[in-house]
Amino acid sequence: MFFAKNKNRFFAAIAVLSLALGITACVKTEFDEPPVGGEPVTLTTNKTIAELKALHVTAGGFDKITEDIIIGGEVVMDDRSGNYYKTLVIQDASGGIEIKFNDGFLFQQYPLGRTLYIRCKDLILTDYNNLTQLIGSTVEENGVLSDVGLTEAQARSKVVKGPFATTPLAPKEISISDLNPSLISTFVRLSDVQFAKLDTAKTYADPVTQFSLNRTIEDCSHQQLLVRTSGFSDFASQLTPTGKGYIEGVLNVFGTTYQLALRNASGAQMTGTRCGASTGTETSIDISAIRSIFTGTTTSAPANRKIKGIVISDRLGKNLNNRNLYIQDGTAGIVVRFDAEHFFNLGDEIEVIISEQEISEFNKLLQLNNVPVDNAVVVSTGNTLTPRIATIAEINTNFNAWESTLVTIVNATITGGATLSGNRTVNDGTGSIAMFTQTAATFSGTATPAAPVTLTAIVSDFNAKQIIMRNANDIQQ
Repeated sequence: MFFAKNKNRFFAAIAVLSLALGITACVKTEFDEPPVGGEPVTLTTNKTIAELKALHVTAGGFDKITEDIIIGGEVVMDDRSGNYYKTLVIQDASGGIEIKFNDGFLFQQYPLGRTLYIRCKDLILTDYNNLTQLIGSTVEENGVLSDVGLTEAQARSKVVKGPFATTPLAPKEISISDLNPSLISTFVRLSDVQFAKLDTAKTYADPVTQFSLNRTIEDCSHQQLLVRTSGFSDFASQLTPTGKGYIEGVLNVFGTTYQLALRNASGAQMTGTRCGASTGTETSIDISAIRSIFTGTTTSAPANRKIKGIVISDRLGKNLNNRNLYIQDGTAGIVVRFDAEHFFNLGDEIEVIISEQEISEFNKLLQLNNVPVDNAVVVSTGNTLTPRIATIAEINTNFNAWESTLVTIVNATITGGATLSGNRTVNDGTGSIAMFTQTAATFSGTATPAAPVTLTAIVSDFNAKQIIMRNANDIQQ
């Protein structure tokens, strides 16, 4: 009897073990691909996404949805790459919205291209630094409400999976100047853009610390947009492109700053020639012709052009920004502002490719702005350009034509301070003009001459007519 009871227990144990092994054998170690179709959809949308977002009226707060609102849209951002976390973005013809969840791996059920329908009643609209979001609930801690994403139960009851789009939603082609609130949380593409020089060949984020980072893209007019990438994304360690091309992703906002988030590593395709880069076929253009292009509003230089002239500013005198120089040819002069510190010296003859570079004013001083420093090369060194000998009355009369050129004023009296540092007044008996010397200039501590001098300087502008010295040798007693 005892044996029979234990025998029965033995066979029972074998049966349990076999069942356990059978169950283990059925466990799948890989996820299925999402089903091609969706669940049968019997829902009809009754508001657009834009209309839903308009119900969020408490900036920085929470607005509970009390109506039986149903929205629908295509998933244009999921969490597969790790650039978004527990978050989806869906988009319809009116706009897009972020939906926050309490669980991750959303792409397993709600991947890119899938249509989703959301029963919004009892869900909550909020925003994160002006970015509108749809959430599941709130939790209070120390008197402060925080958002909670849709729970698993809410996802089951509120989110209905529709079919995949027959043709995935194409990104909207925009330019940086097109950015506006209606594009937030939508899929966009920007063409003819490049990463700013200092952000090329850099990791999108910090894969070691997993810190998110901003990188900057720009168009050929130097309008800029931030690209924000999570340190947890699977492309965080990849390097940003060095060329020009297109970039696509979902637009978002942080405060008042627009940001672009890539959906995956293939979102940036930039293998073309960078803005203004040499084609080897550039033709020369006079500086006076460049100046004549500017008619009061920011514009661009013609394509396939270069200028050549003598550097009349002295970087070693430190009386100007180390990215700027004044260049003069036989027709006129202009400021070239490079995208990085330059090392061109007074008397260098240089050639600068200016194709499609910005022509603009900074405090009324005309400049070629953000020219890649690699676009300039030295043709020869040690050149001397003879200054135009002129009275201050003549300088004031011809100021616009002579801006950024070299002049010599005879019998000039300098007043306004014990040293040359700061704003001083120069008078030669025919008129007066301001002269400014930066405190960082190597000659800023030089005593202001008590007697009239011969003064050589560059005709410049800072919201008013002025001249600037290059170095201490510009004053001759």
